[in-house]
Formats: sequence, structure tokens, C-alpha cells
Amino acid sequence: MATVGDASLWANLFPDYLIPNILELVVTTWQSFQKPHPLDHEVPISRRFGEALRREKDLHELPFTIWAESSETDPNTGKEIARIDIRFLHGWREGVYFAFECKRLRIPYSSRMQSNTGEYVGANGMMRFITGKYGKGLTLGGMIGYIMDGNLSAAVPAVKKTIDKNREDLRLAFGSSLTSSSMMPKERTVKETNHDLATRKFAIYHVFLAV
Repeated sequence: MATVGDASLWANLFPDYLIPNILELVVTTWQSFQKPHPLDHEVPISRRFGEALRREKDLHELPFTIWAESSETDPNTGKEIARIDIRFLHGWREGVYFAFECKRLRIPYSSRMQSNTGEYVGANGMMRFITGKYGKGLTLGGMIGYIMDGNLSAAVPAVKKTIDKNREDLRLAFGSSLTSSSMMPKERTVKETNHDLATRKFAIYHVFLAV
């Protein structure tokens, strides 16, 4: 059966030309977003933020849809294997998307400051893209770090240090680390890591949002 309409909407990869729009949408929406309490959890923050992103996306008529808290299921068993915090869809293929995994950083408990960089980088964070739990067969993904005490200057170097420490597991490209993003090089809250996976290269865009 012949494809009807715009063939790009049936592409096998999420279009990289939309990434600057997504990153700018996240950064600018956060500026006017009602900030959470420093001890709020990721899920309610991301649900509220996802709704705010949808409103701003519609206002600016950007060419994608946004799903908050959507399931990723095993195609053979139908069982849920993961929940994607914020997912962006552009075309007609549900498996072609750009996903953000969201994690808290620098959580200011009364007795201690929890950096949470291990959670950000580990099995339930960046590694979900590396193992293929998210973005299987794709080339782009994203991380959002909610900096719960607002200290960007402390949070970003701590994440970089943990990424460098786990560079082998993360399959970082040779000479790669957490660096300024090629998509938004002048925005200090947006960073990038590049990874060499078994069959493809993969870029993760990191957005750090201060509470």
C-alpha cells in the first residue's frame, strides 16, 4: 500500500531538527512554571510539567504531541517494562519518539543533602537509554534533572563526575563527557553526552532545571 501524505511522518527515527524546539520549550516553560516544593517527588512534578509543556506547545503550534507518564510494553507479553516520564511524538509511528527521563538532584533532606547522581546516571536513569529499555533502535533521548535545592553550579559538576566514573557502562564515545549541547551551545542549563552503542550512535540531551 502506498504512503499517503507526508512520507517523513513515517520515518524510522525522530527528526533531529525538532530537538532545539523541544529543548527551548522545556527551558522556557520552566521559567514560568509554578515551582515544586524542594521535597516533592519526580512523578507529580513531571505530570504537572508535562501539562504545562502541552499548553505552551499548543500556544506556539509546534509540530509534535506530548505524552506524560506513558507506558513502554513488551511486544510479546504486553507487560509494562517501563514508564516514560515525558514522551514527544512527531509522526505516525508510536515507537518513534523522543523521551525524557526525569530525576531529582540535590534533594535537601533535613538531615542531609542527597546528590542523587547515582540514580540519575544508573539503571533507572541514563542507562535506560543505553540498555534499550527506552528508545530502542532510536538515536536520541533526553534527561531532565530537577535540582531541588536550586544549586546548578554544584549539581552539574557532580553529574559530570558520576558520568565520567561510569563511562564504560554508559558506552561514552571516545573523548566524550558531559559537555555543552551542540543544539543550544549558549544555554548553560542544557548539556549533551554522546554514546557508541552496539549498532548505532546515541545522543542524550540533559536539561538541568533549578527549583
